[in-house]
Amino acid sequence: MSMVEKNIQAEQTANVTANSFTSPYDYCDAESRRMYTPQFDKKMDNPMYTAVMAGLQSIYWFRAIKVKGLIPDAMADYYATYSTNHNHIGGIGLAYSNSPTGPWTKHGQVYLDTVVGNSTETPFVIWNDVEQLFFMYYQQNGLGINQSTALATSVDMINWTRVGLILDKPPGFPGDGHTGYFSCFRNGGKWIGFSVMGGGDFGRKCIWHSHDGRCWLADPRPLLGGNDATLTAAENISRSNAGVFMYKGSMWWLGMLSAYASGGAATVARPAIARISADFRQLLDKPSDIHFPALTWETTNMQSMMVSVMDGVVYVYYNTDHNIGVAYSVGV
Repeated sequence: MSMVEKNIQAEQTANVTANSFTSPYDYCDAESRRMYTPQFDKKMDNPMYTAVMAGLQSIYWFRAIKVKGLIPDAMADYYATYSTNHNHIGGIGLAYSNSPTGPWTKHGQVYLDTVVGNSTETPFVIWNDVEQLFFMYYQQNGLGINQSTALATSVDMINWTRVGLILDKPPGFPGDGHTGYFSCFRNGGKWIGFSVMGGGDFGRKCIWHSHDGRCWLADPRPLLGGNDATLTAAENISRSNAGVFMYKGSMWWLGMLSAYASGGAATVARPAIARISADFRQLLDKPSDIHFPALTWETTNMQSMMVSVMDGVVYVYYNTDHNIGVAYSVGV
């Protein structure tokens, strides 16, 4: 065999080997496709936290963050915030633990906005490393045009300073002005957030952009239910009850699939995952269900599902009928 033939054969062998191990996600067979999809496990135990443990009749939007190194003399390494679920008064509570999977200890209520409106709920806390403050976004009924997102700040997540209205419906934007259920993340130096933009079962969603977490600009193109991804008119994807993270060079969405139902209505929902576009507006695949073994205390009425990425692990805090469970990524 000539040197040229040997080189051609070596190149062909290299190409086959490369394609065997790095096939693009879109063209993999089912088993190989699974290798490119983040995998999750679940804590097989009793609920790690409940409304009863919090001393409440309902619990909503439970989400943990790591505070170790951020709060001197913190009660534990991890703090979790939560609220009541569609209560007229509302209130935001705090629990703490030395593990993101619990057990969690109740600290109690840490915030209630009594300045304007009522129903202080759906807290989302993120650390602002520029200001060295915790930012907590929450929704308040009767604030702004309708039910809007507000901001409070803190150095210790216990004592909060109210900033006030932070998201309101831009002029001419469709919907009734509801801008609640806000969650956000940092992508490089930019802040990206999602909220509803109008209430009701078929309300629109909105993506927001910011450079400091205080001043937000709404993308004027409304987001709908993601039916181009779910491929059914009866089921939509969550935007705020979700999270995004990087895995094997792609950005992924992890959220809830559910029927169109607003407010505190009972509905059948389940966790799912899909790749998301670079502008975070569209899922690139039909969402794949994340199959967890069912636990005896769980129901199909998944009321909220919050995502938190800590130390390279993606944690999924889910709430079924006021009982909190947790799942976590394996090998992400």
